[in-house]
Amino acid sequence: MDKKTLGDYEIIKQIGQGTLGKVFLAEHRFLKKHFVLKILPEELSNDRNFIQRFEKEVANLACLDHPHIVKVHNISFAEGYYFLVTDCIVDCFGETTNLTQYLSVNKQTLNENEIIELLSQVASALSYVHEKQSGQPLLAHRNLKLNNILIGKGEKGLHVFISDVGLSQIIGEGMILTRIYKVLCNILSLD
Repeated sequence: MDKKTLGDYEIIKQIGQGTLGKVFLAEHRFLKKHFVLKILPEELSNDRNFIQRFEKEVANLACLDHPHIVKVHNISFAEGYYFLVTDCIVDCFGETTNLTQYLSVNKQTLNENEIIELLSQVASALSYVHEKQSGQPLLAHRNLKLNNILIGKGEKGLHVFISDVGLSQIIGEGMILTRIYKVLCNILSLD
C-alpha cells in the first residue's frame, strides 16, 4: 500500500508485517492522535464470510479493557481496504518497540526481577482474557510471541502490552499458515 492517507488517518510509516497483513503507524486527522492500523490483505478483504465474522469478533475484542492489552477500537473500511484500528503503544523514546526489538537493542539480559515483572504482566493480561468469556467460545491469544509483546512507558521498569489478542482465532489456522507461506516465499524470492 503506497497511500499517504486512508480514511481519516494519515499514514506515517509501516512498522510491521504480520499474519493479519501490513501494520502502519498513523495519525487520526481530526483527533491528532496516533493509532496503529492493521491492513487486511486482499484475499481476506474479498471474502465476505470472513469480513462478517471479523466484524462480529472485533466487537468482542473491543470490549477488552486491561492495562496490559492493546486496546482495539474498531474495524474500518476506506478506499477498498479493511483495517483494524488499535492504540499505538510507544516506549520511553516515543518509538513502537516489541520485546524482540527491545532485547536485541539493549544487548543485555533481563535480571530476575524484570523477568518476574514482565511475566506477571503477561499472565495478568492472559488471565483477564480467559475470565472475560461470558458464555462465548474460549477466547485465547494462540499466537503469543515476543513480537506481540509491546514495550510501553512505565513509571518504573518495563510496562508491557499484549497485542493481537484473539486475532489468530478469528483468522483461522489455515489462513495463518497460508499467509506465513506467502510471506516466506516473498522473502526467499528476494534473496
